[in-house]
Amino acid sequence: MSFHLKLGVLAALALGVVGCGGSAKVATTDAFVTFSRGGEIYAIGADGSGERRLTRSRARDIAPAGSPDGLRIAFASDREGSLEVHVMNADGSGQRKLTQEPENAFPAWSPDGRKIAFVSNRDGNAEVYVTN
Repeated sequence: MSFHLKLGVLAALALGVVGCGGSAKVATTDAFVTFSRGGEIYAIGADGSGERRLTRSRARDIAPAGSPDGLRIAFASDREGSLEVHVMNADGSGQRKLTQEPENAFPAWSPDGRKIAFVSNRDGNAEVYVTN
């Protein structure tokens, strides 16, 4: 298991998304899937149709995570020089930065969509943080 995958699992565990015994609750909708390619965030219909680009920046936008209600997407971006957690509406509008410290990535929504866990290396030690 890669280092980044382990940290993503830790973030999910912090929110109770992944339980002991290997069961997992995936925080997506039946309507679309999000992914990153070439440093941008995309969405595509669950049936494979209607691919659309949601971000357009010179920065690296990665690690999208759809909210449980399907209305928002959290992602990491280095728009200000280091990775920070951002959130946007599912259509790509309303993009805003959530974190204020450097080196934050791998966001994961809580099952109720009220909190976001993420991995931060802000103090030189990879740890899981939670924000509202």
